Amino acid sequence: MDQTEAKKPSFIFSVRFLMAFVMFFGFCLNYMQKIDMSIAIVCMINNTALKMSHSENHALTQKINDNFTILKNKSESSLQCPASLSHSKTKYDGPFVWEKSTQGLVLSAYFYGYIITQIPGGWLAFIFGVKRVIALSMGIGSLLTLSIPFFARLSYKALIGCLFFTGLAHGAFWPSASALWAFWAPVNERSRLVGLASSGSKVGSIVALSLGGILCVYGFDGGWPSIFYLFGTAGIIWSLILFFIASDSPKDHFFISDKEKKYILEETKKTANSQNSQKKIPWLEIFSSKACWSIFIGHFAHNWGNYLFLTQIPSFLKDVLKFDIKSNGLVSSIPYISCWIATTVSCFISDYLSKKTRLSRTTIRRIFCGIGLFCPAIAVIGLSFINCSNVILGVVILTLGVSFDAVNTGAGYLVNINDIAGPYSGILFGISNTIATIPGILSPSIAGVLTKNHSQKEWQMVFLLCALIYIIFGILSLVLLDSNLQKWSKIEKEETESKNKNVEIKS
Repeated sequence: MDQTEAKKPSFIFSVRFLMAFVMFFGFCLNYMQKIDMSIAIVCMINNTALKMSHSENHALTQKINDNFTILKNKSESSLQCPASLSHSKTKYDGPFVWEKSTQGLVLSAYFYGYIITQIPGGWLAFIFGVKRVIALSMGIGSLLTLSIPFFARLSYKALIGCLFFTGLAHGAFWPSASALWAFWAPVNERSRLVGLASSGSKVGSIVALSLGGILCVYGFDGGWPSIFYLFGTAGIIWSLILFFIASDSPKDHFFISDKEKKYILEETKKTANSQNSQKKIPWLEIFSSKACWSIFIGHFAHNWGNYLFLTQIPSFLKDVLKFDIKSNGLVSSIPYISCWIATTVSCFISDYLSKKTRLSRTTIRRIFCGIGLFCPAIAVIGLSFINCSNVILGVVILTLGVSFDAVNTGAGYLVNINDIAGPYSGILFGISNTIATIPGILSPSIAGVLTKNHSQKEWQMVFLLCALIYIIFGILSLVLLDSNLQKWSKIEKEETESKNKNVEIKS
C-alpha cells in the first residue's frame, strides 16, 4: 500500500485534474448553449402584439366580452399578484409575434438534431479521436449559436433549422466526453474526475439562467441577441483551449510528467484496452435485458421532467408567477443551485450506504431512483395548484422538484449504467441518452400547445402530465431494476481468461 501511494502522483497539481477542470467548463458551456433559447424566448416575444392579433380574430360581440374578461383579470391579478405589481412599470416586448405552438417547435428543434448524434458520437470519437470530436462538437455548435439572431430575424423556420443543426453538433459532445475518461481516469479517482467535469452542466444552468435575464434587459443589439453572441464566443474560445491543452491519451500529452503518465497508463489498462478492442457489441442482449430497460425507462422519465424544467421554467415564471425578465433569470437559477448540491450529496450518501451498511447495490439504486422519480412527481402536482398569490411557495416547490430530479444523476439510473454494463457502459449510455432525448422534443412542444393562453389552468395540465409520466415510468423502472454486472458484459473477461489458459497450455 505504501509503495503504490508513493508511486501515485499528486491529484490536484496534475494534468488529469487539469483535464477535468477544462472539461468542467466544457460541460458548463454545453448546457449554457443548450438552454439559451429557453431563456431568450421570454424577451423575444411581443406579447402585446400577440394579444392584439388574438382579439382581432374574434367577432365584435366576442371582442366586447373578451375585453371585459381581460379588464376583470387585470384587476384580479393586481390584487393577487405581488410580483406583477412590483414590476408593473417595466414592460419588455420583443420583436416576434409567435404563437405558443410555434414557440414550442422552436424550443424542441434543438433536440431533433441532438438525438441523431448520440450513438454516432462515441463511434466518431473512436475513429477520429476523442479530442477532435469534443472540440469540433463545441466549436461548430458555438458558431451556429452565434448565428441564431441572424436566422431568427429571417423567419422562425430558419431559426428552427439553425437550432436543429446546433443540436446535431452538440449531440456528439457527451458520448465522446464519456469515452475520454476511459484513458484519463484511474479507477480509484474516476468518480471524482468524472463528477467534477460533469458537474459543470449544473453550473452552466445556473450561469445561463441568471446571466440571461440580465442580458435580455441590458445586453447589446436589442438585448436578447447578446445571450447567443456571448455564449457562442465563449464556446469557440473553449474549443481552441481544449485543442491545444488536451490529448486523447496521456501517451500523447506534451507536458505531462513521466511519473503521472506511467501511473495513469497502468491504472487505465483494462478500460483503455476494452475501449480499443474491436469486439462484437452485444446489441441483442442489451435490448433484451430487463436491467437495461429499467435504465431506459428511468432515464426517459427523468428527462421528461428535466427538460420541462430546463426549457419551461422561464415561461412558467412569467405566465403564472408574473416575474419580470430580470427577476425571471435570477429566480430560474435558484433551483439549479440546489440541484447541484443534491447531485453531489447523493453521490456521497450512496457511497456511504454501500460501504457502511449491508444494503445491496440494487437496493441502494432502487432507493435513489425512487426518490429521484416519485419526489419530483409530488412536487409538480403541488406546483400545478400554485398561482401568483403564493409566489414564494411556488419557487420552493419548483426548487424541490428540480433537486429531487437530480438525485437520479448522482446515485440513480445514470450510475447504474456503469454497475451493469462494464466495458459496454459507453454504448449503453449512448442508447439510453438517445431514448431519453425524445422528451426534449415532446415536452416543450406539448407545453407550447397546452399553454396557448398562458393561464394557470393550462400549466396545471402540463405539470399533471409530467407527474403521471414520473409515476408510471418510475414504477416500471423500479420493478425491472438490477444493479448486478450482467452476463453479456462479462464476455471480455471470459475471453481474456480463455486466452490466458491457451498461453499456459502452449508454454
